[in-house]
Amino acid sequence: RGDPYPYNSLPIVGEIDVAAKKRKERKESAVEVGLAPQFFEVGELVGERRQWNQLQKAERAREAASEVRRAFNIYTTNINFNRDKYEWKGSKEEKSKRIRDERLPTAADVIRSDLDARDLYRNQVQTALEDARAEYIYQKKESDQDYSNFDTEELLRILKEAQTAVDKWFSFIPDDDIKSALEVVRQEQA
Repeated sequence: RGDPYPYNSLPIVGEIDVAAKKRKERKESAVEVGLAPQFFEVGELVGERRQWNQLQKAERAREAASEVRRAFNIYTTNINFNRDKYEWKGSKEEKSKRIRDERLPTAADVIRSDLDARDLYRNQVQTALEDARAEYIYQKKESDQDYSNFDTEELLRILKEAQTAVDKWFSFIPDDDIKSALEVVRQEQA
């Protein structure tokens, strides 16, 4: 969770505030959960916060080791989603069926899916680049500086996997965003 604590408060005070907001939302929605879940809610929120902070620390360490990962993460972090609506890309028939079956995803589901897919492709790129580096080092050692013995087949296969993952990651970026970015670059170069 990336939401800041209010008023620079202590973690437990911040989580008590979050728990109070959740209770208010449940009350407004007429959702009753009983006393026991409410009693443990603050502790669970503190645990979630601690886990989130650990994940963030681990990701910062991975970013420090990889400029590629860092670049992908910077872009993804700065995406602004509309939390109230999304554009359906499927067929009318499929949308109608999902509505009838009450299986139409919420905006939050779509956002989570989008971010998960971006992370998946980012990880595939990262893995392929690490594998390519390892393969290059191995081939260099095996060829004993005689590059006529250098077997490029596996290295090229790995690099093609990286290119496919990069292409899939970039396919999420709307064409208008690409045009705008290219225009900014052109203006900066002029």
